[in-house]
Parts: sequence; C-alpha cells; structure tokens
Amino acid sequence: MPGFLDLPLEIRNYVYDLLLWEELDKPQFRGVMVVKEAYIKNDLPLRCYRGLLPVCRQIHSEVKKGIQHMVASKRLIYDMTMTFSHGRPYFSLTWLRFPALSPTINHLSIAIDLRTREPLRDSALGPFIPHEHELAHLLEDSPESFAGQLFNYIPILLKCLANLLSHGNPNFAVLYTECMTLNLRTPTKAVGSSGNGFNPISMCRRVPVDREEARKLHATMQNTLKAKSKGFKAFDARDCDRLVPLIQVGSLRFATEGRVWAEGHNLVLARDHFQWLRY
Repeated sequence: MPGFLDLPLEIRNYVYDLLLWEELDKPQFRGVMVVKEAYIKNDLPLRCYRGLLPVCRQIHSEVKKGIQHMVASKRLIYDMTMTFSHGRPYFSLTWLRFPALSPTINHLSIAIDLRTREPLRDSALGPFIPHEHELAHLLEDSPESFAGQLFNYIPILLKCLANLLSHGNPNFAVLYTECMTLNLRTPTKAVGSSGNGFNPISMCRRVPVDREEARKLHATMQNTLKAKSKGFKAFDARDCDRLVPLIQVGSLRFATEGRVWAEGHNLVLARDHFQWLRY
C-alpha cells in the first residue's frame, strides 16, 4: 500500500492546502477572566496540520513551504472578536480565523464588540442591570477600561505565539505582524423577548443601539484608544537586538465598522508593553 510520500507532490500540496485553508469548524465564545499565557495558549485554535510537522523532514519542509506561500500571497490572517459587556467583570473571546503559526503574520484583525446594559444575572428575586457609571468605567481611559484590557491581552498573545514558534527552533528570532487592526463595531443592547416588553428577567436577544447612542459610545472609545496609544513609550531602534525574540508590529490601525480613522507605525514589545520605535 503506497505511503503519503509515494503520492505525487501536487497531491501532497493539495492535502496541505486543505489543512491550512480549512475554516474553523465552530468558533467558540469564551469568557476571559485571567490573562495569562497558559490560558491564552489553551484557547488558541491550533490546527491539525501541526501533527504532520514531526513526521519527517520532507513533510516538515513541504508544510512550511505551504505556510510561506500563504504569507507571500498576503492571506495569513488571524481574525478574532473581543466582546466587552457592560456589567460583567470579564471580556469574551472568539477566534474566527487562525490558519497557521508563522513568524510573519499578514494581518491580525480584532473586532471589538460592546454590549450595553448586560444583566449579570437573571433572577426573579433580583435582576441586576448595571449602572451607567460602570459603563463609563469600562469605556473611559483607565487601566480597567476596554483599551487597558486589550493592550494587556495582545502582548501576551504575541508572546505566546513567539514561544510556540521558538519551541524546537533555535533559529527563530523575530515575530513580525505586518498590520494589526482594532475595529469598533456597532454596540448592541439587550431587549426582552416578544410579548414580554423590556423585562430583564427574560432578555434573550440583542439589537444594535440607535445611531446617536452608537456615535457617542464610539467617540468615547476612540478617545480612549488614542490616549492609550499616545501613552506608549519610545524605544531606541538601535537597541532592538536586545529584544529576544523581537516582536514587532509594522502598522497599528484603529477603525470603526471597517473605516480606518487613525494609524501608527513600528511598534515593538519591550518589557511586556508596546513601545513606538524611535529611529
């Protein structure tokens, strides 16, 4: 019976493509209360192609070439959603696309969902609707704001990816993300089921907030993101050789519903925080 390597290279490449381009079967919505590398690694939707890498040197080389082809064609894209709920003490995470581990990531796309008036518990004795000051605390500039949580999670995510890439590979030195986009989506609010009116006990679906409320919420969130990014320190580019591995982001973009409204260039991860490269 012929083995896998007895098949023509064209067929083997087709198998690799099927594994690398396969969509995530069922994206899972996970609550994140503690941001640690072990938990982040556990939530990564690592793909089944990785089982081929230790089979033999030839298959390892062929799979790696398939990943390099994805990078060259600008299609190695990580896509995820982070959901922040007004009234809940954690954010939620959903991976939508995670094709392969690679030292070069073409695009890290993070959609930011905001859920307003999210009940913490549903109980006939005491339904809990969060106060407006809790929403302000989530959106306005502070270490506990959504932006603070974002820029706490993303560096550890990139460090986790770098550690996975360096495992068994002494030549790994750089993890480069060409573009990272943080995209604000239209906030949603909870409403009651049909026939029950606005009953917090029976909330079962979410709808977009009205346009004016969305505008105000987005304005606050944009200001917070601007303040957070302006607070990044400067890092001397001549000292990059001291960062092992070097974790760099070529372009950081802020967008609302896909429309980019701010952009910065050349971030590095130094001392567990993003810093702007100074040349």
